[in-house]
Amino acid sequence: MGLFRAKPEPADEVAALRAALAKARNPNCVPNLRRRLLLGQLLCKDEDWPAAEQHYADLIPALTDVFGPRGPNTLAAWANLALCQTAQGRPAEAIPVLARTAELFAETWGARQAATFKTQLFLAEAYGVAARYEDALAVLDAHVDYCAAELGPAHSRTKAGRRQKITALRALARYEAAEELLSDEDALCETDEDRDAVRGLRLVVQAETGDPEAAIASLRELFEKGPLLRACLATVLLKAGQAAEAADLLRELLGGLRGRRALVLRSVLARACVESGNLDEAERSARTVLAAGAWPAGHPTVLGLRATLARAAAQRGDRSGAAEELESVVAGLSAVFGEAHPRTVRAARWLEEC
Repeated sequence: MGLFRAKPEPADEVAALRAALAKARNPNCVPNLRRRLLLGQLLCKDEDWPAAEQHYADLIPALTDVFGPRGPNTLAAWANLALCQTAQGRPAEAIPVLARTAELFAETWGARQAATFKTQLFLAEAYGVAARYEDALAVLDAHVDYCAAELGPAHSRTKAGRRQKITALRALARYEAAEELLSDEDALCETDEDRDAVRGLRLVVQAETGDPEAAIASLRELFEKGPLLRACLATVLLKAGQAAEAADLLRELLGGLRGRRALVLRSVLARACVESGNLDEAERSARTVLAAGAWPAGHPTVLGLRATLARAAAQRGDRSGAAEELESVVAGLSAVFGEAHPRTVRAARWLEEC
């Protein structure tokens, strides 16, 4: 079935499929529907989200007619349509679609279907993009329990679900719970690469709750073992006030990344640049991420980018304008996290400095 992301294909595969479909007398016959499913997968793989969204919106009625509303191809197309909406910063549209699609996969095709598990994770991702972290964590908790019951506590899907919980816990500043999860490597890891990543994240969490300087030496030892470890080191360096080195690391990482992960790292680079005095790059990076439209207006990532631009403006002499913007940022972070959350407190400190 045409489920989610495709395997790597030649770069001209999209053009070839489009050409073949343009000549088709009946685009809704089963062979051509399968070609259209493959085309949608390739568009998602290439992260051409607007084209992919339109493609699935056009495809779903035909899939429904041929395979039925609960057919696996139809449900997969709905999930991918919602994925496109999430990727374009519209999770409010995606969440009800994903919630219903996950239910239908489980009801119709069984609890052990890979699609059932994947759609649950898409739903958790959409909640995260909506800054509804409690809801994301609830979905992930249920997902892990579901995987453990259906597949066993040591299954790779169960372990992957546990690893994803760490992101939501860190967002909510529940560092003690995150560290407890990270301390049990056997419950999280399948490979040596997984273990290195977990050790790196554990050092980041320890830095977030204590002295970041103490984590730097250990992270340097892990430095060469993959991009995630380098991102962990950059995070801790920034927290330790070593913004220039953090920025250098982030620039290196961004050379090989794209998509939401690249946007997240570029937003951190923007902050590292403003804190190391590179205002032009800070502003350019922040505006690049904002222009991508990957998060709704009130998301903490967007608020953080607005704070970076305000701090750059303050350094350029516009303190009153910066203070007004930072007041709005603090209010936004308080609405998402509360006044006591570390991100809210940090933004309030930036406001005091204006």
